Amino acid sequence: MSEDNFQSLDKLEQKIEARRLKEKFYEKEYSNMDPLFMTEYLNTKRAFTFNQTSDLGFPYWEYSNLQVNIFCLGRLVFKEWGQKMSLKTFFNLESGYFGQGRFLTYRNSKEQYMPTKGHIDLAEAEIGEYFVLKLKSKTGGSSFIEEIWTVEYDENLAESIQKIFQEVASRDE
Repeated sequence: MSEDNFQSLDKLEQKIEARRLKEKFYEKEYSNMDPLFMTEYLNTKRAFTFNQTSDLGFPYWEYSNLQVNIFCLGRLVFKEWGQKMSLKTFFNLESGYFGQGRFLTYRNSKEQYMPTKGHIDLAEAEIGEYFVLKLKSKTGGSSFIEEIWTVEYDENLAESIQKIFQEVASRDE
């Protein structure tokens, strides 16, 4: 990695740390609670309001809107109600694209927060679950979840992902 990349990464880390201090992140429940207990607590609600998110201390500002068209494996870490009958979902992305992403999903006519080609209501999805996400980006816009599949994060993960790709490939032929 070049010196410029190291400096850029260092500046990003400093910016994140400055925001955490400004938001009093280290004084709030999200950073201080046992991760397993926090996951259980987050799953007691379908999603949180912005004020609840802020009070809890979830670092929403660390999750960016992406502009990519890819498949990736992601773990759902938080859900927040958005404006105009929408749901913001926050994922840690662990393959295809590494990092953190924030995605907006709107409620459909069946009152489900489901991607257009999805089969999972994200409002009902559990925090901590793993998903294969097909991300699509409109020209000049943020990525959104076009399609989503639940996968078990176990020894059969590779087989599960391969099955999904075969399904997509046969459907798109």
